[in-house]
Amino acid sequence: MIIPIISKLAAESLLSLYPIFVKKIGISLTLQMWTRLISYVAISAIFIDLDFIKSSLTSIDSLTLGLVNLSHIFFSYEGFRNLDSGVSFAIFNTYPLMILLLSGLKWNNAYFLMILGLAFFIYDNFSTKEAMIEKSTEPMNFTYGITMIILAALTEAFIYFLVRRVKTDNHWNHVFISYFLGAVFMTLYISNENQFSIAKIFKSLNTTRVGIATALNGLIGSVGYFLRFFAAYRLDAGIYSVLSYFGIIMSYIYGMAFNAEKLTWPKVAGTISIIGANYFS
Repeated sequence: MIIPIISKLAAESLLSLYPIFVKKIGISLTLQMWTRLISYVAISAIFIDLDFIKSSLTSIDSLTLGLVNLSHIFFSYEGFRNLDSGVSFAIFNTYPLMILLLSGLKWNNAYFLMILGLAFFIYDNFSTKEAMIEKSTEPMNFTYGITMIILAALTEAFIYFLVRRVKTDNHWNHVFISYFLGAVFMTLYISNENQFSIAKIFKSLNTTRVGIATALNGLIGSVGYFLRFFAAYRLDAGIYSVLSYFGIIMSYIYGMAFNAEKLTWPKVAGTISIIGANYFS
């Protein structure tokens, strides 16, 4: 069991970079989604079992996984774009609790510590001068962001169960199936916007930023999701859910490293609460 646990922790370390990545890359939402989808499909295609893909790609479970994942990417990017990075990632990480509730596992009182940890993180962001709600002059942006990130958490929980329904030990198959349908849809969407003209498509792109976005998605995102799928397929809902909160800790470490965020007592208290939940659950 140690390898799936390490895989899950590594996945959360990589994927918790996304709130910062979405804000700093400087390209449109459409292009961010497209570069993510294309890069994941391209890299996973190298390692897939082609016979399995041929027999499974059009199954109900696979198509549902692709559609849910596409909506998940949209919801998460909109949430990250419209909220402070810390707030968005803290709220997004309610998805492990959603997994627990959807899986029907018996409630463990230690899970209250997870909720307490989230409350500390959110309180810190609302109470500091840098909080999104104090910076924004348009309250609807904040409300919209909250709605989007909750939907992102819910679709992330659905993905956990859908991945387990697609039966394969090669988790690059899971990555490919999750992203292929969305990649086709977004490619057609961008092509339609540019009247299916290759020249117009390239003219409309900021090729340097798109190249950086594609590379980062390919190197960080696809590996992160491979590790997450690897863990999801092998860990029960209770262990998987608890380990997911490690991403919150990493998101604040990245925030201090890249955005000069300060370590405050609510962040310390939230971290201790989440570690306590891991220990007692």
